[in-house]
Amino acid sequence: MKTDKKTIQNRFNNSVKTYNYQAVVQKQIASKLANLISINAITDFNQLLEIGCGTGFLTKQMLNNSYVKEYFLNDLADSVLKEVQHITNNFNFTNFNFISGDAEKTTFPKNIDAIISSSSFQWFNDLEAFILQAQNLLNDNGLLAFSTFGADNFKEIKTTLNVGLHYKTLQELINTLKPNFNILHAEEWRQKEKFKNPNEVLRHIKLTGVNGFKKTFFGKEKLFEFNKKYRQLFSNNGGSVYLTYHPIIIIAKKKSEKTCKLNTPIKTAKINESNRIFY
Repeated sequence: MKTDKKTIQNRFNNSVKTYNYQAVVQKQIASKLANLISINAITDFNQLLEIGCGTGFLTKQMLNNSYVKEYFLNDLADSVLKEVQHITNNFNFTNFNFISGDAEKTTFPKNIDAIISSSSFQWFNDLEAFILQAQNLLNDNGLLAFSTFGADNFKEIKTTLNVGLHYKTLQELINTLKPNFNILHAEEWRQKEKFKNPNEVLRHIKLTGVNGFKKTFFGKEKLFEFNKKYRQLFSNNGGSVYLTYHPIIIIAKKKSEKTCKLNTPIKTAKINESNRIFY
């Protein structure tokens, strides 16, 4: 089933004011991604393209960690522009262009040094096609660095409501990239976020706008059954409940024509789940 981009756009537009304080995990991921880019790749960019910039979690980190001459920022939700402008103003950075629209259908400038994205690729209907497009937009040896989510993301919602996205595995993503990119870093982990009750889980999802995968109506009876099942299956000691996030981060470098047939060792990291559970 294809992702309903119009629904996603509407829900992210409606959640812009609450996203910054609700999307704690997304903020952590953006910070980690920016740090890994600076460690594994470069920190100076003539032209940088960010896909799905949202309210600017990754934008802020990149401007803080790197030198960017020209920054292209894209997002499906027009309402994030004010948030992005607030960040760029704080850095006295004026050389940016906001490109509104669905990244899978939008025309972007070429000769880009790096394409980056945090917590947005899971919404794409044809990520393989976009990666091919990214390859064509990048300079020789250009960088593609992104975070997305794996199969266990929001598994509690899929179990209780039978709704959710189809997520690609880390290995599937690596296999898609390998023909045209050298993988510099590949990592995944799972972390559980604590909530007082199942209703708070639903509220969290709504206020971050990440419920764009399906229009779901909760009548009184359905809400009661959801709460009952969720508590039975996903409760912590003490009566609270949890929701699983399954982030994936990949940093890849476009192969030049001379080195496209060479194999580069892949550095992978799988973090023990017990070390990343926050209660």
